[in-house]
Order: sequence, then structure tokens, then C-alpha cells
Amino acid sequence: MRISALLLAFILTATASASDAALESRLDGTLPGKHDTGHRITLDIDVACDPARTYALWATEAGAESFFAPAAEIGGVGGPYTIIFFPADDPRGLTHGTAGAHVLAGEPGRFFAFEWVVFAGDDRKGSNAPPFAVDKMRRPDPLPTWVEIGISPNASGSHVSFRHFGFLDTPQYRQSQAWFTRAWGGVLTSLQSTCAADPARVRP
Repeated sequence: MRISALLLAFILTATASASDAALESRLDGTLPGKHDTGHRITLDIDVACDPARTYALWATEAGAESFFAPAAEIGGVGGPYTIIFFPADDPRGLTHGTAGAHVLAGEPGRFFAFEWVVFAGDDRKGSNAPPFAVDKMRRPDPLPTWVEIGISPNASGSHVSFRHFGFLDTPQYRQSQAWFTRAWGGVLTSLQSTCAADPARVRP
């Protein structure tokens, strides 16, 4: 009985440690301005695309434009990660996009990370955009928040672990975190639908 109890305690401890590790940032403290504040968004989803195609959906312009936003400018590591949500009136993503964000890391089929802008440059889009902030707060250098996407194969195609780190503990950042918790859920649902419709459509 004592052996069983000890074994159970070990299993629970190992499970908790694995769960905690899955929540930890790989980039925390390794890049300027990137610090895990403990205020984060954590989402997980399974998709029908294999890991290589799932990676390509996030890491290429054609991929992002197929499920994420109407337009994008995406480079390699160190290059831009500009997602353009309203190309007609904000073609460079300066006000309601992520101009100024960069790709932070990329391991094809396994891991992708990029900076993110968590405030809007004006309030004209209402609830269709995150909270407004002045440009100094909206686009500091370096940007404080970033996204890490872990990709692993599973029976359905891929498991996607989505983590958005770096939100500060202020009223405006808390509003932004709440807004993006809903918004990222919608983005991941769109990713899932895109893969379900045609898992081979976007190739690496």
C-alpha cells in the first residue's frame, strides 16, 4: 500500500511538472524586453494539418492570409511579422495591425514565435479591435508581448500549444489580455476550420 501511495505521488508530481513545463516560455529572458510576467494567454487545439503544414500556416504570408488576416508581411527570424487586418484603410498595419513586430524564432514543424502589438492606434473599430493606446505605449521598442506556438504530431494531425506572454499588470493591459483571449480563440478556430477543409492546401 505504501509503495502504491509513493508511486501515485510520483505520478502526480511528474504530471504537474510536465504541465508546468508546457506553460513555460522558451524565450523568457533570452531576448531584450521579453519577460514572462505571469499574465499570459494559454490555449490548445488539435488540427487536421500535419506539423509541417501547420507551421507554414503561421510562418508564411500565404498561410497567414488563408486563416488569420487579409494581408501579411512575414520574414524569417528577425524579419517582420506584420499582420494587416484592415488593408483598405490601414495597408501597412500601422494603426490596427502589427507593424513593428518581428519573428523571434522558427523551427519548421515544431516551434514558431513572434512579437505582438496588443493595442489599437485609434478607437474607430470599436469592439472589432483591442483597446486603444497612444503610440508610445502601443509600440515600445522592444515590444513586451510575444506569442510562442508549439506544434507536435498527433492522431488527428497536429496539436497546437498557443501561448501569449508578457502582458503587464495594469488596467489597460488587463483589458487587452481579455480581448485577445477571445480573439485568439477565434483565430485558432479559424486555423482548425482551414485544416479541416483542406489539410494539404498550404505547403511548407
